[in-house]
Amino acid sequence: MIPPILSTLAALLLPLLRINVVITLTAIAAALPIACLFAAARLSPWRMIHAPATAYVNVLRSSPLVMIMFWAYTIGPIVTGHPNSAYISAVLALSAFEVAYFTEIVRAGLQSVAAGQRNAALATGLTRGQAMRLILLPQALRRMLPSLLTQSLIAFQDSTIASIISVPDVMQTTNVINAREQDPVTLYAMLAGLFFVICYALSRTIRHLEQRTQRQMALA
Repeated sequence: MIPPILSTLAALLLPLLRINVVITLTAIAAALPIACLFAAARLSPWRMIHAPATAYVNVLRSSPLVMIMFWAYTIGPIVTGHPNSAYISAVLALSAFEVAYFTEIVRAGLQSVAAGQRNAALATGLTRGQAMRLILLPQALRRMLPSLLTQSLIAFQDSTIASIISVPDVMQTTNVINAREQDPVTLYAMLAGLFFVICYALSRTIRHLEQRTQRQMALA
């Protein structure tokens, strides 16, 4: 017979892997390409290009994710004329939110690449767009990979906010089990333990990658 604590742990792991991890990965996959475009726009010398990207980043970085979740869930269907499921609203909100943070990380990475790299690329006959795509962005991505992974880890933690719009994620599941079992100390301690183990292991991996990247940059 399976001990109750193991069955409860399994009940928490399933939505954590099936909902929270999938929401996070989907949001990151959607946000990163857009963030690369916004970062390039932020570095553009033309005001009509960098001003909208700058405004988007400043507004989203100044807004709480919980409010963006509510906007996506309640106002989104009014604007589009089509109903959104709670799950889709959570993915859209987290994607939009992470675009703002990824944009600043990518922008900092692009600015860390020596100006001589861009000038050399332009001297070979590449256009500005080709130099950005083929020369600058690959180097910047390698340098900013630890920062991108750290922000992705934060996005995974933020995915639990989706429970406020009734997404059946790990937080919502914990609330449902607690309503039945009436044992909040044990349940929420188990939930905290799950996140600690996962996030600590990932943070140590990211730290190791960051140290390796720094060594490679020092040798370059």
